[in-house]
Amino acid sequence: MNNRLHDDSGLLRQSILMMAGTLIGALCNAAFHMAVGRILPNAEYGALAAMLGLILVVGTPMLAVQNTLAHYIAILQRENRAAEIRPLCLRWLRFFVALAIIMVAAAIFFRHQLAAFWHVSPALIVTTFAVLAITLWLSLLYGLLQGMQAFVWLAIAPQAWGALRLLLGWAFTAFVAAQALLAVVAQGIGVIAVLLLGAIAIRQMQLPRGRAGTPPPDTLRYLGASLVALVGYAMLMNLDVTLAKHYFDSETAGLFARAAVIARTAVFLPTPIATVLFPKVTTRGEQTAESWRLLRRALALAGLLVAAAAGVCVLWPQLPWTILYGRWTPDIATHAAQWTRAMALAMSPLAMASVLLNFNLAQRRFVWCYSLIPCALGYIGGVAIWHDSPWQLAAVLGVMNLLAAILLWAASCKDHRATLHPPREQE
Repeated sequence: MNNRLHDDSGLLRQSILMMAGTLIGALCNAAFHMAVGRILPNAEYGALAAMLGLILVVGTPMLAVQNTLAHYIAILQRENRAAEIRPLCLRWLRFFVALAIIMVAAAIFFRHQLAAFWHVSPALIVTTFAVLAITLWLSLLYGLLQGMQAFVWLAIAPQAWGALRLLLGWAFTAFVAAQALLAVVAQGIGVIAVLLLGAIAIRQMQLPRGRAGTPPPDTLRYLGASLVALVGYAMLMNLDVTLAKHYFDSETAGLFARAAVIARTAVFLPTPIATVLFPKVTTRGEQTAESWRLLRRALALAGLLVAAAAGVCVLWPQLPWTILYGRWTPDIATHAAQWTRAMALAMSPLAMASVLLNFNLAQRRFVWCYSLIPCALGYIGGVAIWHDSPWQLAAVLGVMNLLAAILLWAASCKDHRATLHPPREQE
């Protein structure tokens, strides 16, 4: 039988496991927006979406820490140096505790200026940054689980966040007060629950106690390169509602936020494929035939899922809208359909780019990953020029996302050709 039909690497099996977990999380996320979106007025929902977008914009680049830990933990495992894993993680944990303290202190000090920029209350600003500070710790937990390829725990633990946020977010806004602040508090409690589950997972893994080895000399370079690339990715993925909140009135921003949440939830369902792919193709810089084979499998699987999810949003935008918000009325139908379709199409190329980005980061090829920064800056600059309508925001985003995907694919193909046909040494 053809070896290509075998799932010897576990990519398909573990991707399905991770997608199942992510699907549960996505359903909880959709139910959360369904619940609070029907309770909160448009202005409060717009404020909530802007703050959640801020957490994602700042939190997503912390995938650089997750990737860095996963990268080096995978190498330590492969080289039978597991005793160095625990000290490596503790070193990062101390740094992130200090970072959290600084972040919350800065939010308290600048709360009035930040509140004026986003047109929200200072209390919401401080609460959001407190939740953001502890959210950053998740990158350490996920990096450890990913590097150890503990995908069962990685599929299960994060869903505690979604489930608790849904339950408490609905209860707080329905029975205490219809305020964005209480929904953000619910999110923070969910993050704490994930951290507690992560502590249980680490205890069960029984990592050997050992002395810290000498940190690889390129650790900070790897972290910095990943951080730069993921800053660009985070801006492209999550800035839409934050920009809309700045440029449009509260009602328009709130309506657009609903369309953006639908598109993002649907299109980014294949993201776990990139998570599973990363430790399987981790190298010290070389590209192998096996890693290229795994990349093609991952892209094929992701492409099918993206096409299906985006197709539903484009053909039947009223379906996810009605399921989530139950507000498909004649006065919003035109804009709701237009903006949902536009955002689904705009997000689709970035979902594919995430697979390519993880592949290149795993193999330490950073140059073309940096292209996400000019794409993100082009996005912000384009919206600064064209923002008469949310449709223009989606159009600019789609162009920049497509450019990012093309550049990352071209870079991967170039490196593959170089591997197949290495330059001959001159005689």
